[in-house]
Amino acid sequence: MVKLKHLRHPFRTVSTAKSFFAARWSMWRFADHGARRFRGDPRYDLQNVTEGFRSRLDDSEGDDELLERICAAYIEAVKQQQFASRIYKASEWWQQVQQGNLGPVAQALLTRDISTLRRMYRNFFRDPCSSGLLGVPFGMSKAYFGGTIKDFHRRFYLSHVLYRFDYWKAQTQNRFVLRDLAGPGIGNPFGVLIEGTHINVGAEYAHYCAHRIDSLLGSRAATVAEIGGGFGGMAYYLLRDRPKVTYLDFDVPESIALTSYYLTKAFPKLKFLLYGEGPLTADAVSQADVVLLPLFELDIMPTGSVDLTFSSHAMSDISSESMVEYLRQIDRMTRDRFLNIGKERTNDSISDLFDQGGHSFKLSETRSSGWHSQKVSGAGSALGARSTILEQVYTRTALGVDVTTASTMERNSSFSRISSNPGSTAAHGSSASLSSNA
Repeated sequence: MVKLKHLRHPFRTVSTAKSFFAARWSMWRFADHGARRFRGDPRYDLQNVTEGFRSRLDDSEGDDELLERICAAYIEAVKQQQFASRIYKASEWWQQVQQGNLGPVAQALLTRDISTLRRMYRNFFRDPCSSGLLGVPFGMSKAYFGGTIKDFHRRFYLSHVLYRFDYWKAQTQNRFVLRDLAGPGIGNPFGVLIEGTHINVGAEYAHYCAHRIDSLLGSRAATVAEIGGGFGGMAYYLLRDRPKVTYLDFDVPESIALTSYYLTKAFPKLKFLLYGEGPLTADAVSQADVVLLPLFELDIMPTGSVDLTFSSHAMSDISSESMVEYLRQIDRMTRDRFLNIGKERTNDSISDLFDQGGHSFKLSETRSSGWHSQKVSGAGSALGARSTILEQVYTRTALGVDVTTASTMERNSSFSRISSNPGSTAAHGSSASLSSNA
């Protein structure tokens, strides 16, 4: 049946159709390749996908106080954002997401509609409230969430997951086992069920990033800031597996609200500081385990209050003008290192700006990253991606001499000693603990 919109926009319809069939063809080829590549591998069982996508919705009550707290922080952030520098305004892409799928959750937050917000957040892996952060391959929501998943879609998804698992093991030198990827089960996650462990979408990349950060910190107590932390995927593993860490996240208000829900539910015994609950001082940061704030609060972060700042792809989405200001704030608040994962051209820009701006950071390490290659991640499908992704570490120097010690690069870090221990405790030696197979 020909729809009116197809008659109005015939050229757009043809272009969309071509893109759709090209994506389907690429998916079919990859699914077929994966079936051959993993033939005989006990992990290659299509039922693992069916079980991984099975709903595990938590119907428990008792989070009204938390949701009220999140609403209060969100309302204050939205109110103050109108007075913030345009440097910290949402990117054009994120504004489109806000105006589209995020409309209902924003309305629930602004009106303190707790029942609606609870329904969205307890199912956020599958609900539009996580748009821009989570998703299945392009245009395939009905295929994966609409009932019985066809074998073609199961083969495609499982092939991607197994390739990423193998890449994760290689990048972490086989120091971890699959149960280390287990999450807290919050938000009705989807993914795969392998060896009795449910592993939600994007877990292997989030865990890798936490491991990479830990390897740069050594064993001392540390403060880590993330710019653009999504829903808190990386932060979960960092807080779960590394003792004596304080975590800060700066992001758009909608993402901070979701992160507040996810991490507070995962670590109920940790001390959280949300926006509007107190001044952002050095004492406030030192007394909290987790600090979650809108981006414009970077302006008033205490100088030298962070050991390492981390960003994954967030810097690739901002304007050149914003980039200059972000790097100025990173240089001001970060004592030791800045770890950035992003597109090659973005990293080139960061290196140039650090060199030209009289900053104290110098590029000390560059690695090529394969995570973007034929992946299925929290951001959806990246079929056909051709851009080069780099990991780069910038280290603070004094008079051109590296002032950090080699001990911060120790390979036998606390993360590897704790992560594979099912009884490991959460950050700051808290009695709150989540086992690796929780």
